[in-house]
Amino acid sequence: MSKVWRIIVLLAFAGAGVARAEIFSDSPFGPVVPGDAAEPTERNRVVSIENGRDALLLRLHLIRRARASIDIQTFIWTDDECGRLLIHELIEAAKRGVRVRIIADHMVSDQDPRTVAFLATVHPNFEVRHYRPAMRRIKPSFWQTMLAGALSFHGTNQRMHNKLMVFDRAVMLTGGRNVENTYFDHSRTLNFRDRDVVAVGPVALVAAASFEEFWNFKHTVPGPELADVAALISSGRYPRYDSREYYDFGPFFGDEAELAAAVAEAAARLAAQLRAVAKVRLIVDLPGKSSGFFARDSRITQELRALAAGAEHSIVMQTPYLILSKPARRLVKELRSKNPAMVIRISSNSFASTDNILAYSANYRLRGIYVRDLALEVHEFKPRPESLREIFPDYDAMAGLAAAEDPGRKTTPFLCIHAKSLVVDERVSFVGSYNLDPRSENLNTEIGLVIEDEGFARELRAAIEADMRPENSWVIGRRDLPLPVGMVNALIDGIVSRTPLDVWPIQNTTSYELRPGSTELPLGHPDFHRHYRDAGPFPGTDGLLSTKEIVTRIYKAVGTPLTPIL
Repeated sequence: MSKVWRIIVLLAFAGAGVARAEIFSDSPFGPVVPGDAAEPTERNRVVSIENGRDALLLRLHLIRRARASIDIQTFIWTDDECGRLLIHELIEAAKRGVRVRIIADHMVSDQDPRTVAFLATVHPNFEVRHYRPAMRRIKPSFWQTMLAGALSFHGTNQRMHNKLMVFDRAVMLTGGRNVENTYFDHSRTLNFRDRDVVAVGPVALVAAASFEEFWNFKHTVPGPELADVAALISSGRYPRYDSREYYDFGPFFGDEAELAAAVAEAAARLAAQLRAVAKVRLIVDLPGKSSGFFARDSRITQELRALAAGAEHSIVMQTPYLILSKPARRLVKELRSKNPAMVIRISSNSFASTDNILAYSANYRLRGIYVRDLALEVHEFKPRPESLREIFPDYDAMAGLAAAEDPGRKTTPFLCIHAKSLVVDERVSFVGSYNLDPRSENLNTEIGLVIEDEGFARELRAAIEADMRPENSWVIGRRDLPLPVGMVNALIDGIVSRTPLDVWPIQNTTSYELRPGSTELPLGHPDFHRHYRDAGPFPGTDGLLSTKEIVTRIYKAVGTPLTPIL
Protein backbone atom coordinates (compact mmCIF):
# COMPACT_ATOMS: atom_id res chain seq x y z
CA MET A 1 0.00 0.00 0.00
CA SER A 2 1.43 3.41 -0.99
CA LYS A 3 2.32 6.12 1.51
CA VAL A 4 -0.36 8.38 0.02
CA TRP A 5 -3.04 5.76 0.59
CA ARG A 6 -1.84 5.24 4.16
CA ILE A 7 -2.33 8.95 4.83
CA ILE A 8 -5.79 8.93 3.25
CA VAL A 9 -6.83 5.89 5.26
CA LEU A 10 -5.52 7.34 8.50
CA LEU A 11 -7.41 10.57 7.86
CA ALA A 12 -10.57 8.62 7.22
CA PHE A 13 -10.01 6.65 10.42
CA ALA A 14 -9.42 9.82 12.40
CA GLY A 15 -12.68 11.29 11.13
CA ALA A 16 -14.88 8.42 12.21
CA GLY A 17 -16.32 10.53 15.03
CA VAL A 18 -16.99 7.67 17.43
CA ALA A 19 -14.75 5.39 19.48
CA ARG A 20 -13.97 2.11 17.70
CA ALA A 21 -15.21 0.13 20.70
CA GLU A 22 -18.63 1.78 20.32
CA ILE A 23 -19.03 1.07 16.59
CA PHE A 24 -21.96 -1.31 16.03
CA SER A 25 -21.81 -2.22 19.71
CA ASP A 26 -25.53 -3.09 19.59
CA SER A 27 -25.22 -5.13 16.40
CA PRO A 28 -24.10 -8.71 15.70
CA PHE A 29 -21.50 -7.14 13.39
CA GLY A 30 -19.91 -5.23 16.29
CA PRO A 31 -17.78 -8.03 17.80
CA VAL A 32 -15.75 -8.44 14.59
CA VAL A 33 -14.97 -4.73 14.04
CA PRO A 34 -11.18 -4.42 14.60
CA GLY A 35 -10.25 -2.21 17.51
CA ASP A 36 -7.34 -0.51 15.76
CA ALA A 37 -6.29 0.67 12.30
CA ALA A 38 -4.82 -2.53 10.87
CA GLU A 39 -3.35 -2.96 7.39
CA PRO A 40 -6.40 -2.49 5.12
CA THR A 41 -5.97 -5.79 3.27
CA GLU A 42 -5.90 -7.84 6.47
CA ARG A 43 -8.16 -8.65 9.42
CA ASN A 44 -11.32 -8.34 7.34
CA ARG A 45 -14.36 -10.57 7.40
CA VAL A 46 -16.70 -10.92 4.44
CA VAL A 47 -20.00 -12.48 3.45
CA SER A 48 -21.75 -12.52 0.08
CA ILE A 49 -25.44 -11.63 -0.11
CA GLU A 50 -27.18 -13.73 -2.76
CA ASN A 51 -30.80 -12.97 -1.89
CA GLY A 52 -32.52 -9.66 -2.70
CA ARG A 53 -34.67 -9.58 0.40
CA ASP A 54 -31.66 -10.24 2.64
CA ALA A 55 -29.82 -7.44 0.82
CA LEU A 56 -32.57 -4.97 1.71
CA LEU A 57 -32.92 -6.13 5.31
CA LEU A 58 -29.18 -5.90 5.89
CA ARG A 59 -29.10 -2.35 4.54
CA LEU A 60 -31.87 -1.42 6.97
CA HIS A 61 -29.96 -2.96 9.86
CA LEU A 62 -26.72 -1.15 9.05
CA ILE A 63 -28.52 2.17 8.57
CA ARG A 64 -30.33 1.78 11.91
CA ARG A 65 -27.15 0.85 13.78
CA ALA A 66 -24.80 3.48 12.31
CA ARG A 67 -23.62 6.02 14.88
CA ALA A 68 -21.49 8.57 12.99
CA SER A 69 -21.57 8.33 9.20
CA ILE A 70 -23.23 6.68 6.21
CA ASP A 71 -21.74 7.21 2.75
CA ILE A 72 -23.54 5.85 -0.33
CA GLN A 73 -22.79 5.73 -4.05
CA THR A 74 -25.30 4.36 -6.54
CA PHE A 75 -25.86 4.33 -10.28
CA ILE A 76 -29.66 4.21 -9.89
CA TRP A 77 -31.95 5.50 -7.15
CA THR A 78 -35.61 5.01 -8.05
CA ASP A 79 -38.56 6.58 -6.27
CA ASP A 80 -40.40 3.31 -5.69
CA GLU A 81 -41.30 1.44 -2.50
CA CYS A 82 -37.77 0.21 -1.68
CA GLY A 83 -36.22 3.52 -2.73
CA ARG A 84 -38.60 5.47 -0.47
CA LEU A 85 -38.06 3.10 2.45
CA LEU A 86 -34.29 3.53 2.33
CA ILE A 87 -34.59 7.32 1.95
CA HIS A 88 -36.90 7.45 4.97
CA GLU A 89 -34.50 5.35 7.05
CA LEU A 90 -31.54 7.52 6.04
CA ILE A 91 -33.39 10.71 6.96
CA GLU A 92 -34.21 9.22 10.35
CA ALA A 93 -30.51 8.39 10.79
CA ALA A 94 -29.62 11.99 9.97
CA LYS A 95 -32.11 13.24 12.57
CA ARG A 96 -30.44 11.17 15.28
CA GLY A 97 -27.03 12.69 14.47
CA VAL A 98 -25.56 10.50 11.74
CA ARG A 99 -23.92 12.31 8.82
CA VAL A 100 -25.58 10.89 5.68
CA ARG A 101 -24.11 11.55 2.25
CA ILE A 102 -25.39 10.15 -1.06
CA ILE A 103 -23.93 10.37 -4.55
CA ALA A 104 -26.33 9.25 -7.29
CA ASP A 105 -25.48 9.13 -10.96
CA HIS A 106 -27.81 11.51 -12.76
CA MET A 107 -28.57 9.63 -15.97
CA VAL A 108 -31.06 6.98 -14.82
CA SER A 109 -31.84 7.93 -11.22
CA ASP A 110 -35.10 9.62 -10.27
CA GLN A 111 -35.20 13.14 -11.73
CA ASP A 112 -38.07 14.86 -9.93
CA PRO A 113 -36.94 18.41 -8.97
CA ARG A 114 -39.53 18.58 -6.17
CA THR A 115 -38.19 15.43 -4.50
CA VAL A 116 -34.60 16.62 -4.86
CA ALA A 117 -35.54 20.02 -3.37
CA PHE A 118 -37.05 18.23 -0.36
CA LEU A 119 -33.95 16.05 0.09
CA ALA A 120 -31.68 19.10 -0.25
CA THR A 121 -33.41 20.81 2.68
CA VAL A 122 -34.66 17.96 4.87
CA HIS A 123 -31.85 18.10 7.49
CA PRO A 124 -28.34 19.59 7.86
CA ASN A 125 -26.91 16.07 8.35
CA PHE A 126 -28.40 14.83 5.06
CA GLU A 127 -26.71 15.69 1.76
CA VAL A 128 -27.21 14.43 -1.80
CA ARG A 129 -24.93 15.12 -4.75
CA HIS A 130 -25.48 14.18 -8.38
CA TYR A 131 -22.81 12.82 -10.74
CA ARG A 132 -22.57 14.65 -14.07
CA PRO A 133 -26.05 16.21 -14.27
CA ALA A 134 -26.70 17.50 -17.80
CA MET A 135 -26.59 21.32 -17.95
CA ARG A 136 -26.52 21.36 -14.13
CA ARG A 137 -30.20 20.47 -13.93
CA ILE A 138 -31.86 17.49 -12.28
CA LYS A 139 -34.45 17.32 -15.06
CA PRO A 140 -33.02 18.79 -18.24
CA SER A 141 -35.24 19.06 -21.29
CA PHE A 142 -34.63 16.89 -24.33
CA TRP A 143 -32.89 19.77 -26.09
CA GLN A 144 -30.75 20.57 -23.05
CA THR A 145 -29.64 16.94 -22.93
CA MET A 146 -28.82 17.03 -26.65
CA LEU A 147 -26.84 20.23 -26.14
CA ALA A 148 -24.92 18.67 -23.25
CA GLY A 149 -24.05 15.73 -25.49
CA ALA A 150 -22.94 18.02 -28.30
CA LEU A 151 -20.74 20.09 -25.97
CA SER A 152 -19.18 17.04 -24.34
CA PHE A 153 -20.07 13.63 -25.77
CA HIS A 154 -17.54 12.00 -23.44
CA GLY A 155 -18.83 13.85 -20.39
CA THR A 156 -22.40 12.82 -21.16
CA ASN A 157 -21.49 9.15 -21.68
CA GLN A 158 -19.01 8.79 -18.82
CA ARG A 159 -21.10 7.66 -15.84
CA MET A 160 -20.56 6.63 -12.22
CA HIS A 161 -21.57 2.97 -12.08
CA ASN A 162 -20.21 2.43 -8.53
CA LYS A 163 -22.37 0.80 -5.90
CA LEU A 164 -20.96 1.41 -2.43
CA MET A 165 -22.21 1.84 1.11
CA VAL A 166 -19.88 2.58 4.03
CA PHE A 167 -21.17 2.64 7.62
CA ASP A 168 -19.13 4.32 10.37
CA ARG A 169 -16.06 3.60 8.21
CA ALA A 170 -16.09 0.08 9.67
CA VAL A 171 -18.52 -1.86 7.48
CA MET A 172 -18.70 -1.59 3.70
CA LEU A 173 -20.98 -3.11 1.10
CA THR A 174 -20.44 -3.28 -2.65
CA GLY A 175 -21.61 -5.35 -5.59
CA GLY A 176 -24.22 -5.08 -8.31
CA ARG A 177 -27.30 -3.74 -6.53
CA ASN A 178 -28.68 -0.26 -7.11
CA VAL A 179 -31.63 1.18 -5.17
CA GLU A 180 -34.87 0.00 -6.75
CA ASN A 181 -37.51 -2.69 -6.17
CA THR A 182 -35.99 -4.92 -8.87
CA TYR A 183 -32.75 -5.36 -6.87
CA PHE A 184 -34.51 -6.46 -3.68
CA ASP A 185 -37.03 -9.07 -4.94
CA HIS A 186 -39.92 -6.60 -4.68
CA SER A 187 -40.90 -6.30 -8.34
CA ARG A 188 -44.02 -7.72 -9.96
CA THR A 189 -42.10 -8.23 -13.23
CA LEU A 190 -38.31 -8.35 -13.60
CA ASN A 191 -36.20 -9.13 -10.52
CA PHE A 192 -32.41 -9.21 -10.60
CA ARG A 193 -30.33 -12.23 -9.66
CA ASP A 194 -27.65 -10.10 -8.03
CA ARG A 195 -24.81 -10.29 -5.54
CA ASP A 196 -23.35 -8.01 -2.84
CA VAL A 197 -20.34 -8.59 -0.64
CA VAL A 198 -20.15 -7.11 2.85
CA ALA A 199 -16.74 -6.52 4.43
CA VAL A 200 -16.18 -5.69 8.08
CA GLY A 201 -12.73 -4.34 8.87
CA PRO A 202 -10.01 -1.94 7.75
CA VAL A 203 -10.84 -2.20 4.04
CA ALA A 204 -13.89 -0.04 4.83
CA LEU A 205 -11.48 2.85 5.48
CA VAL A 206 -10.15 2.57 1.92
CA ALA A 207 -13.75 2.57 0.66
CA ALA A 208 -14.43 5.72 2.71
CA ALA A 209 -11.38 7.40 1.16
CA SER A 210 -12.59 6.50 -2.34
CA PHE A 211 -16.00 7.97 -1.53
CA GLU A 212 -14.33 11.23 -0.51
CA GLU A 213 -12.64 11.47 -3.90
CA PHE A 214 -15.98 11.16 -5.68
CA TRP A 215 -17.71 13.48 -3.21
CA ASN A 216 -15.21 16.24 -4.00
CA PHE A 217 -15.04 15.59 -7.76
CA LYS A 218 -15.74 18.69 -9.84
CA HIS A 219 -18.62 17.00 -11.71
CA THR A 220 -20.37 15.82 -8.53
CA VAL A 221 -22.94 18.59 -7.98
CA PRO A 222 -24.90 19.30 -4.76
CA GLY A 223 -28.68 19.38 -5.19
CA PRO A 224 -29.09 23.08 -4.24
CA GLU A 225 -26.65 24.03 -7.03
CA LEU A 226 -28.88 22.56 -9.75
CA ALA A 227 -30.76 25.36 -11.52
CA ASP A 228 -34.23 23.84 -11.43
CA VAL A 229 -33.85 22.61 -7.85
CA ALA A 230 -32.53 25.99 -6.66
CA ALA A 231 -35.57 27.72 -8.17
CA LEU A 232 -37.92 25.41 -6.29
CA ILE A 233 -36.08 25.86 -3.00
CA SER A 234 -36.28 29.63 -3.44
CA SER A 235 -40.02 29.49 -4.11
CA GLY A 236 -40.75 26.98 -1.37
CA ARG A 237 -43.09 25.07 -3.70
CA TYR A 238 -42.09 21.52 -2.94
CA PRO A 239 -43.50 18.84 -0.61
CA ARG A 240 -42.32 18.07 2.92
CA TYR A 241 -42.43 14.42 3.97
CA ASP A 242 -42.21 14.89 7.70
CA SER A 243 -43.15 11.43 8.93
CA ARG A 244 -43.36 7.82 7.83
CA GLU A 245 -47.05 8.20 7.03
CA TYR A 246 -46.20 10.50 4.12
CA TYR A 247 -44.29 7.75 2.30
CA ASP A 248 -46.21 5.51 -0.07
CA PHE A 249 -45.04 1.95 0.56
CA GLY A 250 -48.03 0.34 -1.18
CA PRO A 251 -48.44 -3.26 0.04
CA PHE A 252 -44.88 -3.32 1.43
CA PHE A 253 -43.42 -2.36 4.83
CA GLY A 254 -46.69 -1.59 6.56
CA ASP A 255 -46.07 -3.40 9.85
CA GLU A 256 -43.00 -1.84 11.47
CA ALA A 257 -42.80 -4.47 14.24
CA GLU A 258 -42.79 -7.26 11.67
CA LEU A 259 -40.18 -5.45 9.59
CA ALA A 260 -37.96 -4.86 12.64
CA ALA A 261 -38.11 -8.56 13.52
CA ALA A 262 -37.16 -9.54 9.95
CA VAL A 263 -34.27 -7.05 9.98
CA ALA A 264 -32.92 -8.41 13.26
CA GLU A 265 -33.19 -12.03 12.10
CA ALA A 266 -31.42 -11.36 8.81
CA ALA A 267 -28.64 -9.36 10.48
CA ALA A 268 -27.96 -12.10 13.02
CA ARG A 269 -27.93 -14.81 10.35
CA LEU A 270 -25.65 -12.93 7.97
CA ALA A 271 -23.26 -11.79 10.71
CA ALA A 272 -22.89 -15.44 11.75
CA GLN A 273 -21.84 -16.24 8.16
CA LEU A 274 -19.01 -13.69 8.11
CA ARG A 275 -15.80 -15.40 7.02
CA ALA A 276 -12.30 -14.32 8.06
CA VAL A 277 -10.37 -14.16 4.78
CA ALA A 278 -6.66 -14.04 3.99
CA LYS A 279 -6.65 -10.76 2.05
CA VAL A 280 -9.19 -8.24 0.77
CA ARG A 281 -8.35 -5.43 -1.63
CA LEU A 282 -10.66 -2.68 -2.87
CA ILE A 283 -10.16 -1.79 -6.54
CA VAL A 284 -11.90 1.29 -7.84
CA ASP A 285 -11.62 3.79 -10.68
CA LEU A 286 -10.79 7.42 -10.15
CA PRO A 287 -13.64 9.90 -10.69
CA GLY A 288 -13.92 10.62 -14.40
CA LYS A 289 -12.48 7.14 -15.22
CA SER A 290 -9.57 7.99 -17.54
CA SER A 291 -8.38 10.33 -20.24
CA GLY A 292 -9.75 10.03 -23.77
CA PHE A 293 -13.12 8.66 -24.87
CA PHE A 294 -12.00 5.09 -25.49
CA ALA A 295 -8.93 5.11 -23.22
CA ARG A 296 -8.00 1.69 -21.87
CA ASP A 297 -5.88 2.86 -18.97
CA SER A 298 -8.56 2.75 -16.27
CA ARG A 299 -7.45 1.42 -12.92
CA ILE A 300 -10.04 -1.32 -12.43
CA THR A 301 -9.72 -2.63 -16.00
CA GLN A 302 -5.98 -3.01 -15.57
CA GLU A 303 -6.42 -4.72 -12.20
CA LEU A 304 -8.98 -7.21 -13.47
CA ARG A 305 -6.99 -7.92 -16.62
CA ALA A 306 -3.95 -8.74 -14.48
CA LEU A 307 -6.08 -10.94 -12.25
CA ALA A 308 -7.41 -12.93 -15.21
CA ALA A 309 -3.97 -13.09 -16.85
CA GLY A 310 -2.67 -14.90 -13.76
CA ALA A 311 -5.07 -17.81 -14.23
CA GLU A 312 -3.38 -21.20 -14.42
CA HIS A 313 -6.26 -23.61 -15.05
CA SER A 314 -9.73 -22.05 -14.71
CA ILE A 315 -11.80 -18.87 -14.81
CA VAL A 316 -15.47 -18.76 -13.82
CA MET A 317 -17.41 -15.54 -14.39
CA GLN A 318 -20.90 -14.13 -14.06
CA THR A 319 -22.01 -11.01 -15.92
CA PRO A 320 -25.33 -9.57 -17.12
CA TYR A 321 -23.84 -8.48 -20.45
CA LEU A 322 -21.23 -10.41 -22.40
CA ILE A 323 -19.58 -8.10 -24.94
CA LEU A 324 -15.88 -8.87 -25.07
CA SER A 325 -13.76 -6.10 -26.56
CA LYS A 326 -10.81 -6.85 -28.84
CA PRO A 327 -8.31 -6.47 -25.95
CA ALA A 328 -10.40 -8.87 -23.86
CA ARG A 329 -10.50 -11.39 -26.69
CA ARG A 330 -6.73 -11.09 -27.12
CA LEU A 331 -6.29 -11.84 -23.42
CA VAL A 332 -8.36 -15.03 -23.77
CA LYS A 333 -6.25 -16.12 -26.75
CA GLU A 334 -3.07 -15.49 -24.74
CA LEU A 335 -4.43 -17.63 -21.92
CA ARG A 336 -5.31 -20.37 -24.38
CA SER A 337 -1.82 -20.30 -25.93
CA LYS A 338 -0.29 -20.57 -22.47
CA ASN A 339 -2.59 -23.40 -21.43
CA PRO A 340 -4.79 -24.99 -24.14
CA ALA A 341 -6.69 -26.89 -21.45
CA MET A 342 -7.75 -23.68 -19.67
CA VAL A 343 -11.44 -23.85 -18.67
CA ILE A 344 -13.33 -20.55 -19.03
CA ARG A 345 -16.99 -20.71 -18.02
CA ILE A 346 -19.34 -17.73 -18.15
CA SER A 347 -22.85 -17.31 -16.75
CA SER A 348 -24.86 -14.56 -18.46
CA ASN A 349 -28.38 -13.64 -19.52
CA SER A 350 -30.37 -15.30 -22.26
CA PHE A 351 -32.54 -13.53 -24.81
CA ALA A 352 -35.53 -14.33 -22.58
CA SER A 353 -34.01 -13.03 -19.34
CA THR A 354 -32.02 -9.96 -20.43
CA ASP A 355 -33.02 -6.42 -19.44
CA ASN A 356 -30.93 -4.86 -22.24
CA ILE A 357 -31.79 -6.12 -25.70
CA LEU A 358 -29.16 -3.99 -27.46
CA ALA A 359 -26.41 -5.40 -25.25
CA TYR A 360 -27.72 -8.92 -25.84
CA SER A 361 -27.74 -8.26 -29.59
CA ALA A 362 -24.02 -7.47 -29.48
CA ASN A 363 -23.43 -10.70 -27.56
CA TYR A 364 -25.53 -12.60 -30.10
CA ARG A 365 -23.42 -11.21 -32.95
CA LEU A 366 -20.14 -12.14 -31.24
CA ARG A 367 -20.96 -15.53 -29.77
CA GLY A 368 -19.71 -17.44 -32.82
CA ILE A 369 -16.31 -15.95 -32.02
CA TYR A 370 -16.72 -16.88 -28.36
CA VAL A 371 -17.44 -20.53 -29.12
CA ARG A 372 -15.37 -21.10 -32.27
CA ASP A 373 -12.26 -18.96 -31.69
CA LEU A 374 -12.08 -18.58 -27.91
CA ALA A 375 -13.60 -21.92 -26.78
CA LEU A 376 -15.65 -20.19 -24.10
CA GLU A 377 -18.32 -22.19 -22.28
CA VAL A 378 -21.26 -19.77 -22.16
CA HIS A 379 -24.39 -20.55 -20.15
CA GLU A 380 -27.42 -18.31 -20.65
CA PHE A 381 -29.78 -17.99 -17.70
CA LYS A 382 -33.44 -18.99 -17.97
CA PRO A 383 -35.96 -16.34 -16.85
CA ARG A 384 -37.72 -18.91 -14.65
CA PRO A 385 -35.08 -21.49 -13.72
CA GLU A 386 -35.87 -24.53 -11.61
CA SER A 387 -34.07 -22.83 -8.72
CA LEU A 388 -36.44 -19.84 -8.99
CA ARG A 389 -37.97 -20.16 -5.52
CA GLU A 390 -34.59 -20.90 -3.94
CA ILE A 391 -33.09 -17.71 -5.41
CA PHE A 392 -36.31 -15.71 -5.09
CA PRO A 393 -38.18 -16.99 -1.99
CA ASP A 394 -40.89 -14.32 -2.34
CA TYR A 395 -41.72 -15.31 -5.92
CA ASP A 396 -45.19 -16.66 -5.18
CA ALA A 397 -46.08 -13.58 -3.12
CA MET A 398 -44.97 -11.25 -5.92
CA ALA A 399 -46.76 -13.34 -8.54
CA GLY A 400 -49.95 -13.24 -6.47
CA LEU A 401 -49.63 -9.49 -6.00
CA ALA A 402 -49.11 -8.99 -9.74
CA ALA A 403 -52.19 -11.10 -10.54
CA ALA A 404 -54.33 -9.24 -7.99
CA GLU A 405 -53.30 -5.83 -9.31
CA ASP A 406 -53.69 -6.79 -12.98
CA PRO A 407 -55.84 -9.94 -13.50
CA GLY A 408 -55.22 -9.82 -17.24
CA ARG A 409 -51.45 -9.82 -16.90
CA LYS A 410 -49.90 -12.48 -19.12
CA THR A 411 -46.42 -12.55 -17.59
CA THR A 412 -45.32 -13.49 -14.11
CA PRO A 413 -42.20 -12.25 -12.29
CA PHE A 414 -38.94 -13.49 -13.75
CA LEU A 415 -35.23 -13.34 -13.03
CA CYS A 416 -32.44 -11.53 -14.83
CA ILE A 417 -28.77 -11.93 -13.94
CA HIS A 418 -27.20 -8.73 -12.65
CA ALA A 419 -24.34 -10.18 -10.55
CA LYS A 420 -20.79 -9.30 -11.61
CA SER A 421 -18.31 -11.82 -10.23
CA LEU A 422 -15.08 -13.61 -11.11
CA VAL A 423 -13.24 -16.63 -9.67
CA VAL A 424 -9.69 -17.47 -10.77
CA ASP A 425 -8.29 -20.94 -10.02
CA GLU A 426 -10.50 -21.28 -6.91
CA ARG A 427 -8.07 -19.04 -5.04
CA VAL A 428 -8.99 -15.42 -5.76
CA SER A 429 -12.39 -13.78 -6.37
CA PHE A 430 -13.87 -10.49 -7.46
CA VAL A 431 -17.34 -9.15 -6.60
CA GLY A 432 -18.30 -5.68 -7.73
CA SER A 433 -20.04 -3.48 -10.29
CA TYR A 434 -17.93 -4.30 -13.38
CA ASN A 435 -19.72 -5.80 -16.40
CA LEU A 436 -17.96 -7.63 -19.22
CA ASP A 437 -18.71 -4.87 -21.71
CA PRO A 438 -16.99 -1.81 -23.23
CA ARG A 439 -18.78 0.68 -20.96
CA SER A 440 -17.29 -0.85 -17.81
CA GLU A 441 -13.94 -1.24 -19.55
CA ASN A 442 -13.59 2.29 -20.89
CA LEU A 443 -16.37 4.67 -19.80
CA ASN A 444 -18.14 4.00 -16.51
CA THR A 445 -16.36 4.21 -13.17
CA GLU A 446 -16.51 0.87 -11.38
CA ILE A 447 -15.70 -0.64 -7.98
CA GLY A 448 -15.29 -4.04 -6.36
CA LEU A 449 -13.49 -6.23 -3.87
CA VAL A 450 -10.72 -8.68 -4.73
CA ILE A 451 -10.77 -11.45 -2.13
CA GLU A 452 -7.80 -13.78 -1.83
CA ASP A 453 -9.21 -16.75 0.03
CA GLU A 454 -9.74 -20.31 -1.20
CA GLY A 455 -12.79 -20.98 0.94
CA PHE A 456 -14.62 -17.87 -0.27
CA ALA A 457 -13.58 -18.63 -3.87
CA ARG A 458 -14.99 -22.16 -3.68
CA GLU A 459 -18.32 -20.89 -2.32
CA LEU A 460 -18.59 -18.16 -4.94
CA ARG A 461 -17.72 -20.55 -7.75
CA ALA A 462 -20.36 -22.99 -6.50
CA ALA A 463 -22.99 -20.23 -6.48
CA ILE A 464 -22.17 -19.21 -10.07
CA GLU A 465 -22.02 -22.79 -11.32
CA ALA A 466 -25.39 -23.54 -9.71
CA ASP A 467 -26.86 -20.93 -12.07
CA MET A 468 -25.15 -22.73 -14.99
CA ARG A 469 -26.78 -26.09 -14.31
CA PRO A 470 -28.95 -27.43 -17.19
CA GLU A 471 -32.17 -26.87 -15.27
CA ASN A 472 -31.25 -23.21 -14.81
CA SER A 473 -29.48 -22.24 -18.05
CA TRP A 474 -29.15 -23.04 -21.72
CA VAL A 475 -25.63 -23.70 -22.98
CA ILE A 476 -24.37 -22.14 -26.21
CA GLY A 477 -22.72 -24.52 -28.68
CA ARG A 478 -22.08 -25.07 -32.37
CA ARG A 479 -25.01 -26.11 -34.48
CA ASP A 480 -25.19 -29.78 -35.36
CA LEU A 481 -25.15 -29.32 -39.13
CA PRO A 482 -24.05 -31.82 -41.81
CA LEU A 483 -20.29 -31.45 -42.23
CA PRO A 484 -20.17 -29.65 -45.63
CA VAL A 485 -23.01 -27.28 -44.70
CA GLY A 486 -21.50 -26.62 -41.30
CA MET A 487 -18.10 -25.84 -42.75
CA VAL A 488 -19.48 -23.37 -45.32
CA ASN A 489 -21.76 -21.72 -42.75
CA ALA A 490 -18.92 -21.43 -40.22
CA LEU A 491 -16.69 -19.82 -42.84
CA ILE A 492 -19.27 -17.23 -43.88
CA ASP A 493 -20.42 -16.58 -40.31
CA GLY A 494 -16.82 -16.13 -39.18
CA ILE A 495 -16.07 -13.60 -41.91
CA VAL A 496 -19.19 -11.44 -41.66
CA SER A 497 -19.15 -11.36 -37.83
CA ARG A 498 -15.94 -9.31 -38.08
CA THR A 499 -17.42 -6.74 -40.46
CA PRO A 500 -19.48 -3.61 -39.66
CA LEU A 501 -22.44 -5.06 -41.59
CA ASP A 502 -23.32 -8.56 -40.37
CA VAL A 503 -26.30 -9.62 -42.48
CA TRP A 504 -25.72 -13.38 -42.62
CA PRO A 505 -28.96 -14.80 -41.14
CA ILE A 506 -27.72 -18.24 -39.99
CA GLN A 507 -25.70 -18.27 -36.79
CA ASN A 508 -23.22 -21.09 -36.45
CA THR A 509 -24.18 -21.37 -32.77
CA THR A 510 -27.44 -22.07 -30.98
CA SER A 511 -28.85 -22.71 -27.51
CA TYR A 512 -28.94 -26.25 -26.18
CA GLU A 513 -30.93 -27.85 -23.38
CA LEU A 514 -30.42 -31.22 -21.76
CA ARG A 515 -32.73 -33.94 -23.05
CA PRO A 516 -34.99 -35.44 -20.36
CA GLY A 517 -33.26 -38.34 -18.62
CA SER A 518 -29.88 -37.58 -20.20
CA THR A 519 -26.58 -37.02 -18.43
CA GLU A 520 -24.92 -33.63 -18.40
CA LEU A 521 -21.85 -33.51 -20.65
CA PRO A 522 -19.32 -30.77 -21.45
CA LEU A 523 -19.25 -28.98 -24.79
CA GLY A 524 -17.01 -30.81 -27.23
CA HIS A 525 -17.81 -34.25 -25.86
CA PRO A 526 -18.42 -36.75 -28.75
CA ASP A 527 -21.87 -37.58 -27.39
CA PHE A 528 -22.92 -33.99 -26.63
CA HIS A 529 -25.58 -33.77 -29.35
CA ARG A 530 -27.08 -37.11 -28.30
CA HIS A 531 -27.65 -35.76 -24.79
CA TYR A 532 -28.68 -32.20 -25.69
CA ARG A 533 -31.31 -30.87 -28.08
CA ASP A 534 -31.32 -27.64 -30.05
CA ALA A 535 -33.55 -25.16 -28.19
CA GLY A 536 -33.33 -22.59 -30.99
CA PRO A 537 -31.55 -19.22 -31.13
CA PHE A 538 -34.07 -17.47 -28.85
CA PRO A 539 -35.48 -20.03 -26.38
CA GLY A 540 -37.92 -19.11 -23.65
CA THR A 541 -39.97 -16.67 -25.73
CA ASP A 542 -43.52 -16.74 -27.05
CA GLY A 543 -43.92 -17.36 -30.77
CA LEU A 544 -41.65 -16.45 -33.66
CA LEU A 545 -40.38 -13.05 -34.79
CA SER A 546 -41.52 -11.03 -31.81
CA THR A 547 -40.63 -7.34 -31.76
CA LYS A 548 -37.81 -8.18 -29.37
CA GLU A 549 -36.40 -10.77 -31.80
CA ILE A 550 -36.67 -8.41 -34.77
CA VAL A 551 -34.78 -5.68 -32.87
CA THR A 552 -32.11 -8.22 -31.92
CA ARG A 553 -31.62 -9.35 -35.50
CA ILE A 554 -31.54 -5.79 -36.85
CA TYR A 555 -28.97 -4.67 -34.32
CA LYS A 556 -26.92 -7.81 -34.90
CA ALA A 557 -26.79 -6.81 -38.57
CA VAL A 558 -26.08 -3.08 -38.36
CA GLY A 559 -25.25 -2.20 -34.76
CA THR A 560 -21.50 -2.82 -34.70
CA PRO A 561 -20.55 0.91 -34.52
CA LEU A 562 -22.59 1.32 -31.30
CA THR A 563 -20.92 -1.60 -29.50
CA PRO A 564 -18.22 0.54 -27.76
CA ILE A 565 -20.81 2.55 -25.80
CA LEU A 566 -23.17 -0.30 -24.84
